[in-house]
Amino acid sequence: MKNIYALEGKNRYDLDSFFNEFAKAVNAPNGYFGRDLMQFDDCLFGGFGLEAPCEIIWKESNLSKEKLDCNMLREYYEIERINCEKGLVNELKELHEGGRKDAKEDECFFYDMLNISKYMIEKAENGEMTMFDEIVETIKSVTNRARLGWIVDLKLE
Repeated sequence: MKNIYALEGKNRYDLDSFFNEFAKAVNAPNGYFGRDLMQFDDCLFGGFGLEAPCEIIWKESNLSKEKLDCNMLREYYEIERINCEKGLVNELKELHEGGRKDAKEDECFFYDMLNISKYMIEKAENGEMTMFDEIVETIKSVTNRARLGWIVDLKLE
């Protein structure tokens, strides 16, 4: 049997309100369904109220799309970029102190994350991607990235 989750789109003014609405729609424990995009993505794979196979119906998604715009995506990834720069410095320091004096930036987790942030900032600045697009893409890609049988469909109304 396919679970159906309805997500109200008319009041989605920012990312926090989106996460809260999503948590409400799936009856997430303690109202938690992530506080950033990586956590949200993680929650989509189970353990936080969402049970697959399922269909997520995003009602009035056009109103959400207006609010979850390019500027929101750019601002989000600007903060991520700063955090990744700090993380990269700390990661390299730990590697060097741990005996890996030859460790290079491009061997670090935060190096890749920093490049993703820069790429997403550029996409947002060029008007090629919005926060809405990022969320939709994340949800729609779950089935291809999940274990067999974990099917998550998204319907935009």
